[in-house]
Amino acid sequence: MAYRIYFDKKQTIDPYCKRTPQLELAQSHWYPNDSLLAAGYGDDILRVSGTVGVGSVKYWNGQKMVHIEPVAERSQRIVQQTRTSATIEVAVKGWELPSDPRTPSTLVDFSARYTLRAGHRDMRCDVSLSEPVEGLCTGVQFIPAKSSTPRTPSDTSIIILPNGVLLASWGTDWPVNDSAKYAKETVGLAVFIPKAYAGALVHDKQNNLCLLRTNQETKKDTSYTAHFYLTCVGATKENHPVATNATEWLIYLRRWAKHLR
Repeated sequence: MAYRIYFDKKQTIDPYCKRTPQLELAQSHWYPNDSLLAAGYGDDILRVSGTVGVGSVKYWNGQKMVHIEPVAERSQRIVQQTRTSATIEVAVKGWELPSDPRTPSTLVDFSARYTLRAGHRDMRCDVSLSEPVEGLCTGVQFIPAKSSTPRTPSDTSIIILPNGVLLASWGTDWPVNDSAKYAKETVGLAVFIPKAYAGALVHDKQNNLCLLRTNQETKKDTSYTAHFYLTCVGATKENHPVATNATEWLIYLRRWAKHLR
């Protein structure tokens, strides 16, 4: 599995699914061409649009999920890269938190570092804030994200485990708007939030979310932190997926989350 992070106000995590475990982004870049697809390269599997995708960090305004904006400055960088792991950071400075119009706005610096390890399909996300923020959240989108029928949390799975909260999603949708060239993809998404950082569960029309509780680990710390984990499976894209239906996906996820802290 590979994960792509939008470099705009969304900063959304969008999975790129490989048929076989191999490095291929140097050749395929954002989307593979027809010859690379014929050679067995992976591709986009999820239409994230304006959703949380899988494990993006967003803000809950009391009614729905919104992007982290407006900000004074936005950046992305590679923090570390070795043969066995890589860490990518997305950060903003001067995030203007929604507030009472009668009071001055609070400006917050925020960063999220995503670490991916060789041989793993999951990532860990470490969040850091210059000020405590009520409403920071993460989660999984419904699949498909847009539907004519009302959505409820039952459209995804919410599992309360002894060590934290597991949010899971399973469904089938076109990965892009081009339904002539592309086939529908069946995808499983999941986010696990350790108990120490898991707050209230909320949802809107497109997303199932968990608020993040950030804290200062020591009295000397100047930042407020939290961490969580995210993972994905492309059931119709991978040659050997870890799950081919929702039931198998939940069995896999319980094993995955059991030892996470």
